[in-house]
Formats: sequence, C-alpha cells, structure tokens
Amino acid sequence: MKQLLVLSTAVFLLTGCKKDSIYTNLPASPAENNTQNSGYKLAWSDEFNYTGLPDPLKWGYEHGYVRNNEKQYYEEARLENSEVNNGLLIITARNDNYNSHAITSASVITKDRMQFLYGKIEVSARMPIGAGSWPAIWTLGVNREKVDWPNCGEIDIAEWVGRSPRIILGSMYMPGGLLGYTAKITTYDVGNNTTLSAQFHTYSIEWDSTQIKYFYDGYNYATYKASGLTAKQWAPFMKPQYLLLDLAIGGTSGGPVDDTKFPFTYEVDYVRYYQKQ
Repeated sequence: MKQLLVLSTAVFLLTGCKKDSIYTNLPASPAENNTQNSGYKLAWSDEFNYTGLPDPLKWGYEHGYVRNNEKQYYEEARLENSEVNNGLLIITARNDNYNSHAITSASVITKDRMQFLYGKIEVSARMPIGAGSWPAIWTLGVNREKVDWPNCGEIDIAEWVGRSPRIILGSMYMPGGLLGYTAKITTYDVGNNTTLSAQFHTYSIEWDSTQIKYFYDGYNYATYKASGLTAKQWAPFMKPQYLLLDLAIGGTSGGPVDDTKFPFTYEVDYVRYYQKQ
C-alpha cells in the first residue's frame, strides 16, 4: 500500500490479514500458467531506448516528502535519481544530502500524460539490493485530487521490500471498511532459486470491467473479481488510472534501512500497455 499516509502495511508481510483484506501465500510455479499477449494490441510503451532524463512527453514526477513516513525526498528531473541509460530507466536512491535532504530518490509518473483503463500493463524490472528499499509499480485514479484516496482507487501491480527479497505483493485499495478503506492483498513467494535483484522479471496485470488478474513472469498468482466486491468498492476501477514507478526508502513498509547498501538502484527495462483487440 503506497498511498496511505499513517497506517502501516508491514503487518501484511509478517502476520497475515487485516480485516477486509485477502492475504494468501501461493506456491511458486510460474511454468504452470503462462499467458501470452494474444488478443492484445500494444497501445503505449516506453522501451527506454534513449539517454538522459525520462521522456517528458511520457513521464512527470512526484516531488518532496510524499507519504508513509518514508525517508526519501523525491527529486524532480534530476539525473542522479532518474536517468535513462543503456536501454534502462534507472531510479536511484542516494544518501547524498542534496539540498539539505539526507536521502533523495525519484517517483516517475504518467499523470497528465497517459491514463489507463482496462487492458494489460506489463513492466520488466530488476529490484534493488538491501533492507529498507521499497520499490513499486502501481496506479492511482486520475481523479485523486478531486475525490482523494482511497476513493480514487489504487492498484499495486507489484510491491517489494528489500528485507523480504523473495516476496512480491499484488494489491488493490478502495473505499469502505472499518478503517475507511478496503484492501485486497496477495503475497507471492517466488521461491529459493529466484533472486529478484539479480535479474529482470515481468510484473503485470490484466484488467477489465469484471476483474483484475496479477502476473509474475506470466504466472497468474492472484485474481480479484468485481463480483466479490460492492459496487462502491469496485467503482474506482471502472475509471482511468495513471502509473507510478517509485523507489521509496524506509517508511511504514520499507522498515529499517541498511545504510551500507546506498545507493539503492531500481532498474526498469520497459513499460508496455496493451488494449484488447
């Protein structure tokens, strides 16, 4: 959960479910359920085949201390924190005391540039190394400034924290519940033989008016259906969302930071959006 400002999600990694949440650990068996892009047509992408800052026609930035008591200050259009080089988007968190901010990082977003409603979003990424790092691939409703969170809806295509290097989380957040929001969360253990920081893996969702399906390297490890939610809960996911790629440090889920691991580096090979043909 990236948007919530106060309440912690670290409990999901450690102890199990919160009220109004789904929490499951599934066996790692990607070979059993591969999906292809048949039936989809590429509608938008960034292959990062250029050099410099992220393409300003596709990406903007969050700026400042944003959420979750995180330690990083998100810098805008600073090469040291968000650079495209060698075919990769490289988001780097540094302990560099830049402009009197002890830790700097980046959150690049498609807000006001590209919005998504249904289809398939796929990102190939390599995670950082070290406790305290908290990268994510996620979306928020484009109406967030009008209706606020969680009424805008949130889809976490993948969250990962450095202290639990085998675990990814696929989640969605919506209005309702005793705490003012409802969470659907699946944790997925990728297994002993896979190091998410050593190589690139794909993280994706397939989203339509009836469900959101979550994939790791083509394996469908979670599905959330509209039929299992109220109309109010599902309503945000029938409206456009924008994409965020960020590298947080510490905070409610990132936890204690291993300062010896700076700089933390989060690499993205591509971002692709497909629509149904």
